[in-house]
Amino acid sequence: MENLNINYDQTVSNTTVSMITAGAILVVSVLIVLLVLVIKRWKGRFIPLALGLLSYAVFGFMFSQLLMSVISLIPTVDQAFSYNTNAYVVMYNILLAAGFGIARWFTAKMMTDRYNRSGDVLMAGAGLAIGDTVITYALSMFTFFVYAQAISANGLEKFITDMFESGMAESDVVTLYTTNVSQLIDSPVILWFLMGVSAVLDIALNVLLFMVVYGVVKKQVNYMYAYYAIIAQFVSNIMFQLYDAFSLTNIIVLFAIKLVIVAGIVFFIKQFVMKEIKYSDD
Repeated sequence: MENLNINYDQTVSNTTVSMITAGAILVVSVLIVLLVLVIKRWKGRFIPLALGLLSYAVFGFMFSQLLMSVISLIPTVDQAFSYNTNAYVVMYNILLAAGFGIARWFTAKMMTDRYNRSGDVLMAGAGLAIGDTVITYALSMFTFFVYAQAISANGLEKFITDMFESGMAESDVVTLYTTNVSQLIDSPVILWFLMGVSAVLDIALNVLLFMVVYGVVKKQVNYMYAYYAIIAQFVSNIMFQLYDAFSLTNIIVLFAIKLVIVAGIVFFIKQFVMKEIKYSDD
């Protein structure tokens, strides 16, 4: 431990823990309100919700993870990812957006014979959005929250000691500290709440993008919009993942850009695409 060159007087502020909690509460609240609203107002059914979740798990998450594993087997590519984490993030998000596009298409194709209510389409989009939220936001925030609570309660030295006692190698402890712990300690606290707001933006976007692909599958919308949805997914995701975690200005600027991009996409879909989509009333 003496060779790690870590200042053990550092700790995670209570404000950071509060911001992580606030962001998580915001995301959960939005999802609950979304589901209740769709079920009560538009009579959404649970089968499309489950179908959306399953499609995301198979074609979104597993697809991107599998392809990233295959690509990482190439020595030169693996080395490039090791020295340039931004390259890894960009490549992963390209594959994730492509997998998400397949998931949307598969879900819409499976729904067209029986689940054609507007509420069913919204429920399927919510299922895809929930899958994305759990994988890209909830799991990482839960990990950060556990780390933050442990460090805040027992101190950084005890946290590092516990990592060694659990059997972690020194290189893994260093990686954990530089990628997660240092971010918890030194990042602007607003970052943790903005992550929650960013997840909410993704939820809204994912629901609308599925509606677009549903319209494509029903041949009510130009087929090119299915490809535009993949591009929109990638741009939205990547915009708030390449930030400098220790720069407040960088965080605010990139979040503002993402907000403008998502708002622009949502406005375009509502004005020029949604009016073309027709649903069944039965």
